[in-house]
Amino acid sequence: MFQRKEVEKILSHAKQMDPKYERFGVSRHQYKLNPPIRMEFVRAAEKRYHFQLPEDYVQFITEVGDGGAGPDYGIYPFGNFFWKAESPGAERFREEYRRSLANPFLLVPMEPDDVEYSGFSKEAYEKNPGDFFVEVGEGDYKERLCDTDGFYMLGTHGCQWDFGMVTAGERRGQVFDTDNEGNFCFAAHSFYEYYQNWLDHISDAEQCRKELEMWRNVRER
Repeated sequence: MFQRKEVEKILSHAKQMDPKYERFGVSRHQYKLNPPIRMEFVRAAEKRYHFQLPEDYVQFITEVGDGGAGPDYGIYPFGNFFWKAESPGAERFREEYRRSLANPFLLVPMEPDDVEYSGFSKEAYEKNPGDFFVEVGEGDYKERLCDTDGFYMLGTHGCQWDFGMVTAGERRGQVFDTDNEGNFCFAAHSFYEYYQNWLDHISDAEQCRKELEMWRNVRER
């Protein structure tokens, strides 16, 4: 389990190495956690929409922080779960998304011919083909407002690239990157593993130096 004080200590050290928030996406969350959310809120959402969040994620948002500091642009707050969109169309999408979390997340392996139609590179696929998948419905791609069942969006890498967690089905609890076109890449066996990997990454002083140098060179071009 994560402890807020221990996580904040790591975040504080990362901030000291990157005081100007030059790492990609960090300016959004600035290595800060949001306050934890009440367990009653989480259970009310699960009960209303008939799904169950993985317990490691529940422990994080109720005891450590309801989003904030995390990979790239950070972790979305679960506290926005019931937020209503202003337009009727957008709200219909959000409501279908909430209902979809109870449905099994179904994947099939990505075939070599599928790669060119995905946002993933051929090089990445050829390196670890077993990590790449496409989501399908009953033998075909879904054609609905919300076209991904059993997948809770945790955050974004930017552009069309997001990452999320499976909420129903055999892969419940696993974390995947997605190009939002029905294509997925396995990222971690659990939220705990995914977030710990990020904490380990930002704690690496040499890696931080390389990233800061890279982003500074990009800005100077």
